[in-house]
Amino acid sequence: MESDDGIDKTEYREFLLPLVFYKTANDTYQDEYENAVADFGEEIAGEDPAFYRLQIPDGLFWEDLMSTNKRVDETLNEALESFEELNYDLKISFEVDYLSFDINESTLKTLLQELDTINLSVESADYQAVSEAYMGLIRRFAEEENRDAGEFYQPEEVIEMVVRMLAPFEDGDSFYDPTAGSGDMLVGVASHYRKEGRDPNKLTLVGQESIKGLTEAANLNFFLNDLEAEIEAADPLNDPMQTSDGSLREFDYVLTNFPYSEDWNKSGLKDDARFGHVDKDPRKNRADYAYILHMYSSLNETGQLATLAPQGVLFRDNESPFREFLIDEDLVEAVINLPKKLFGEDTGIAPAILFLNKDKPEEREGEVLFLNAAHEDFYRELDNENQLTPEGVDRAVEIFNERVSKERKSRVVEVEEIEETDYNLNLALYVDTTEPEEDINTIVEAQELAKLETELSEIRDRMKHDLRELYGEGVNQYE
Repeated sequence: MESDDGIDKTEYREFLLPLVFYKTANDTYQDEYENAVADFGEEIAGEDPAFYRLQIPDGLFWEDLMSTNKRVDETLNEALESFEELNYDLKISFEVDYLSFDINESTLKTLLQELDTINLSVESADYQAVSEAYMGLIRRFAEEENRDAGEFYQPEEVIEMVVRMLAPFEDGDSFYDPTAGSGDMLVGVASHYRKEGRDPNKLTLVGQESIKGLTEAANLNFFLNDLEAEIEAADPLNDPMQTSDGSLREFDYVLTNFPYSEDWNKSGLKDDARFGHVDKDPRKNRADYAYILHMYSSLNETGQLATLAPQGVLFRDNESPFREFLIDEDLVEAVINLPKKLFGEDTGIAPAILFLNKDKPEEREGEVLFLNAAHEDFYRELDNENQLTPEGVDRAVEIFNERVSKERKSRVVEVEEIEETDYNLNLALYVDTTEPEEDINTIVEAQELAKLETELSEIRDRMKHDLRELYGEGVNQYE
């Protein structure tokens, strides 16, 4: 399927993201240059690269691209290749060839002109507003590529809720997202820390992503939010992050939304220690618990994990041994059900959030909180999707922190009760989520019934009268 400009819709991400990144880098450089000139003079500002987060190739600034009228595609290729070489430490590889797109130069120039109207500088723009605009692009890519939106982004309300439940954080804490997508989970951590008046660049933010192009998307997201973060293009199951001595890298916090029920390299990883906690491996065509076990293995001694997951991981029979391991080790801190359609109308899945904690506070030992965020008090229904409300997020965080049981919303359950259900973590077993039946006032109902019977009798009398008028006394045959 093609758009009106001749670009196949599946190519939008590959086509547009590098241009947005380049424009952002250029605008930021220009603002940094003006600040350096004001403070130190033009000669020093032009010679010292320390003033700039990113370098722009000489002769290939955005204004140079705008003045190019012939072979625009070749110029863009040259600009991006030179940019990669100048900023090699950022480990960006756009892997885009504008000569390969079926688009004429006038259309390409029009796109550059449209981007030229937007100041994307991190220095002068509201980083949050720019980031939201960028995430709008990511959502657009998801829709146009007919992909699950959750593969590219998560609703900011969900991220805020998860991050606030994991908080508080301290300088030096480390965070890992093994399926980082465009980096919005890690950005959510940083945004929370920044709102508290803390410097998010004193946190260690690390991600992995195996989908082509999304590591660049994440780098742009980090750049827009003025963050120092590490993103690696790799499959976390086949190529996990390791320390210099070859051991698995460990973190204080792991949070993600992994791809649900995908195939994985079961035979190639059968002897991997990450999956040795249970006397069986996840099914070859269902990697859910492979991801969960990988993330658990990536926690340090006091680490905490929060992951979105398909509801099936909570109750599927053949995965009971994995839940048994998590419960017997007293790792499960909370299970949260989310409403349907949080990721858009085409995503009918209502995911769950699973919280694991290797260092539960004493007062939380031996119990699991079940929280029904699909209750109407936590979200609102929009035209094409549902959305957690700010008040709903506040309620959920309060319940999580205070560990309170509320009718149809939450319940704290002892692990012994979970063991009796064969380690089933289906929230409906522990929290009654059914709508309460209305109390019936028998006197009022009896009065209403008598009234209806009287009206029915009157209708019958009128029908008999009308029939007699039509047919005479022989009307009995019609009664």
